[in-house]
Amino acid sequence: MKNPISLTDAKEIHRHVHGLWRSAPIRASHADGGFIHDIVEQFASLPRLFCDATDDRLERAHFCSWWGVTMNRAYDNPAIEDLYRLHEMFHQAFMPYFPGIGFDAFHRKMEDNELKASVCSEIRVYFELPHLREQAFAHPIYADRYLSDPSMQTLWAKNKPVAIETLQEARRDVMFSKPEHEMDLTERWIRRFALQNRQWSTCWYDRYLEIESHMFEFQIKALRGDRSGAIAQHAAWIEAQAGQDADDHIPYRQEAALFANIYWSNRRRYEAEFANAKKAE
Repeated sequence: MKNPISLTDAKEIHRHVHGLWRSAPIRASHADGGFIHDIVEQFASLPRLFCDATDDRLERAHFCSWWGVTMNRAYDNPAIEDLYRLHEMFHQAFMPYFPGIGFDAFHRKMEDNELKASVCSEIRVYFELPHLREQAFAHPIYADRYLSDPSMQTLWAKNKPVAIETLQEARRDVMFSKPEHEMDLTERWIRRFALQNRQWSTCWYDRYLEIESHMFEFQIKALRGDRSGAIAQHAAWIEAQAGQDADDHIPYRQEAALFANIYWSNRRRYEAEFANAKKAE
């Protein structure tokens, strides 16, 4: 973690985020008060902290959004970079915190937040901003099965709230319930990443409560009006955690290292399986 930027006021958060967008549809939706603006508005309900990574291998899957830090990440494709940012902002914008929460309930909370963030940045965004689809990926993606479904397009046009719920339940079914022999390769990896999330939670078994407690207090302090005090206290807390790592200045380095091996092992398997499937086409 390096180059931290603390932002206190909602307006300066909007300005900063708008300056980060690289794709025209997302930038316009933010500027025009559309779908992206609404997500950023919720994100800006609390002060925010941005930073760069010092060790991508350890920090790429560290999920610092949970503990109130937005990690910058660069991609060659502007749309994909923006989708990453949207995903992480959605996590923070709608993340609940519960001091004293039991581990199983904590894991379910995090699963649910991940589900909603994934549906937002991997499916819903293309319904909201149709021109973004062709800019993001040249190959078929999971969302295409819903974008090409006339019934889902009707539901989206006539009852958007229920359409969003339907997309979330469809993905939840793939994550936990759909028989594996009925799933294609993309769905099987959605299932595997859901199992990976359980492994992530386990890596935090001994320390998740201190994150939940701190973040709840940070949230309440800011919402009661002391946004500058809240972000100053939060930034000092993050810095104290990072200061314990003399090598790379990574908050909670032990947890980062525990999960990094799992993440990169799955990443290699994922890329190999999709490469082999493409060769077989």
